[in-house]
Amino acid sequence: MGMLHAIDVVIIAIYFLCLIAIGYYVMISKKTTGETESFLAADRNMGIIRTTGSCAATDIGGGFSIAMGGLGFSLGFSGSWLMAVSAISAVLAAFLMVPKVKRWADRVKGLTTGDLFAARFDSRTGLMAAILVGLSWFTFVGGQVIAGAKLVSGVLGLPVTLTIVVAGAVILTYTAMGGLKAVMSTDVLQVITLLVGIILIAVPIGFFRVGGINGLVEKLSASPESAMLLDWGAVSWKEAVGWFLSIFPVWFISIATVQRVIAAKDERTAKLGVFLTGFPIEWPLFAIGTTTLIGMFARALLPDLADPEFATPALITAILPVGLTGLVVAAYIAAVLSTADSCLVGSVAIFVNDIYWKLVNPSASDRELIKASRIATIVLGILAIGLAYMVPRIIELVLYAYTFGAAGLFFPMLALLFWKRATAAGAFWSILLGGGSAVLWTIAGQPYGLSGSYAGWIVSFVTLVVVSLKTDHVPEEQLELFFSRE
Repeated sequence: MGMLHAIDVVIIAIYFLCLIAIGYYVMISKKTTGETESFLAADRNMGIIRTTGSCAATDIGGGFSIAMGGLGFSLGFSGSWLMAVSAISAVLAAFLMVPKVKRWADRVKGLTTGDLFAARFDSRTGLMAAILVGLSWFTFVGGQVIAGAKLVSGVLGLPVTLTIVVAGAVILTYTAMGGLKAVMSTDVLQVITLLVGIILIAVPIGFFRVGGINGLVEKLSASPESAMLLDWGAVSWKEAVGWFLSIFPVWFISIATVQRVIAAKDERTAKLGVFLTGFPIEWPLFAIGTTTLIGMFARALLPDLADPEFATPALITAILPVGLTGLVVAAYIAAVLSTADSCLVGSVAIFVNDIYWKLVNPSASDRELIKASRIATIVLGILAIGLAYMVPRIIELVLYAYTFGAAGLFFPMLALLFWKRATAAGAFWSILLGGGSAVLWTIAGQPYGLSGSYAGWIVSFVTLVVVSLKTDHVPEEQLELFFSRE
C-alpha cells in the first residue's frame, strides 16, 4: 500500500470531470417539464436504464461495496447472503410498494415522502414524515463521503482532508447543476464503472494471482479457519433474519427509492427497475461475482490483514498494475458518490418541497424554486460533510433522527399502502411514539440486547392499530388514491 501513481491520479481526475460534464449537460439540455420538476423529479420520464442503474448504484453504494469485501474476507461465500437479503427486499418492494406509489405520484404529481404521507393521512403527518426522512438521509451524505474518503486515503496515502474536499466538491457541483436527473444519469456511469472495474478487472486478476478456482480453494482449505469461507452455510439463520429485519424496512421508507419510482416514465419501468436492482444485479452478480470474491482473494493472498474492512482497497493496491489501479479505485469512489448524491438530492427535495414551498413561500415561482433547490444543494451538502468531519458529536445526535424514522415510519408506510382502516391519528401517533421509544431505548443502552429499532417497531405497530381502531378518518385523507386503480 502506498501513494497512487500519477497515471492513476489522472484516471480518477478524468472520471470526476466526466461526472461534472454529465451534470452540466443535464443543466443546459431542454426540459420536458418545468425547471423544478426536472430538478426534483427528473421530468418523470426516466427509462429502464437510468431507473435500474440509479436504484442499483444508490443501494450498493460505498457501504455495501466496501463492507461486502470485509464479509468476503471474514465469512466467504456465506457473506453474500447479506446482499441476497437486500435483493429479496428489493423484489418485494417492486411488487408491494412501487405500483401504488407510482400511481399516486402520477395522479397528483407528488414529489416526496412528505407528499405521500400528507395525501394518505394529513398535513401534520406528512410534515413529520418529511422532516424525519430528510434528516435521516442528510446524515448519510457526510457519512458516505467521509467513510469512503478516509478508507481510500488511508490505504493509498492520499491526504484525508483533500480527498473529502475533492469528492464533496464533485458531488455538489453536478447535483447542483442537474438535480435528480443529473444524479440518475451519473449513477448509470457509476454502477457501470463499479461493475466493470471489479468484474472485468479485479476479479480476473484476482483469480490469476491465486491460481484459478482450484488455487483459491486450495489456499483457503489450508487451515480450518479459512476453510469455512467456502461454506455457504457459515452464517446462521438467526443472523440472516437479523439482516432481513434491518434491511427490508429501508426499501419502504427510503427517499431514494421513492424518488426513483416518481422519476420513472411509467409503472412498469419503476417496478422492473427496482426488481432488476435486486435480481440479478445485487444478487448474485454483485454479491458473489464482485466483492465477496474480492474479500476471499484478499484472505488467500493477504491472510494477515488486521482489519477485514481494508480487504478490498488492500487487495487493489497489492495486485493491480498502474492505470488499472486508478480505474478500480475510481469504481469504489463511484460507489460512495452514488449513494451520497442520492441522499443529498433527496434531502434537498424534502427541504424545498415540504418546508420552503409549503411553509415559507407558497407563492414561489418555478424560477424561485429552482434557485432555492440549487442553494439548498450547496448549503445542505457542505453542512452534511462539514458536520460529520468536524463535529462528529452533532452527527451522532442527527443519527437519532434515522433511528426515529426507521422505527416510526415503517408500519405507517405499510398501513398507507395496504390498510384502509388506518387513520391519520393512528399514523401520526405511531410515528411519534414508535420513533420516540426507539430513541429512548437506544439512549438507555438497548436493554436485553434488543435494538432500539425493534423496540420502536413494537410500540409503533401497537399504537397504529389501537389508535386507528379508536378514531375515524379525517377529510384530508385521500383513500381513493391508494385503494382504487381508477
